Amino acid sequence: MKRVVFACVLMILTVSFNCLCLHSVTESKNRVTMRLDELSESFFKNGTNEKTAAKAAEFEKFWMDEHHTLCRLVRHELLDKITSSVSMLHPLAICGDDGAFLAEISCCKMLIEEVWDSERPLLRNIF
Repeated sequence: MKRVVFACVLMILTVSFNCLCLHSVTESKNRVTMRLDELSESFFKNGTNEKTAAKAAEFEKFWMDEHHTLCRLVRHELLDKITSSVSMLHPLAICGDDGAFLAEISCCKMLIEEVWDSERPLLRNIF
């Protein structure tokens, strides 16, 4: 009887931990997506100038904090791709390459969605 209770408690703890991790990844995705939207809005208001470059540098620092949080929970391959895209934002904003700047923002959004989608408890992610 004690083994059954122990197994049930262990299962409940495992499910609770997984739910907590999924919630953390979801919150990170929402924060990153919101900041990327703000960066896009800044670009459309100001173009690629010093203000947008400053926001891109600020976003890069923000991403590094989020990266340290997410690297405990998700695969590093996708996070490394996001980091490389984020590191391109500031130089692209400085040099004024509008198309590449917006493409990197879209790439970051797509990759963070992929990170979130890969962590969801779906059958295609399990098998």
